[in-house]
Amino acid sequence: MSAEWDKSKAAALKILGKDGKIPDMPAGVEKAADSMGKASEALDKSREELESKLLELQNANDGVKNGLKQFLAKVEKDDLGLDSKNKDDLKKIQQARKLLTDRLQAGVKHYDGDDKMLDELDKHVIQLGKYKPKPAPI
Repeated sequence: MSAEWDKSKAAALKILGKDGKIPDMPAGVEKAADSMGKASEALDKSREELESKLLELQNANDGVKNGLKQFLAKVEKDDLGLDSKNKDDLKKIQQARKLLTDRLQAGVKHYDGDDKMLDELDKHVIQLGKYKPKPAPI
């Protein structure tokens, strides 16, 4: 901030001549401008950390979803400890399997929904990087 003020001050002094006097930028303004710069850098750093944490969350969500999908495929083929060649056992297997696979499919659907929500959140967090204070004209 001070460099731009100093240039303007020097140009104004040229106009005013040797008797001209221009006040220095108040120390409080300089200090506040420095604080603003540091706060802006801290916000950028926080946003970058948030992007990193969000990526970890997205990857963990995908890990759970993929694990559930794999487990679902195993349950769909498992005889669940009974004999599928036995008619009575087959009926029990099918009923139990349906109950379990419905629950697992609901879990997969849940994590799919979270995946979409996290993708949208990721876009917004990245867009936060666009909102930065412009350099001061002073």
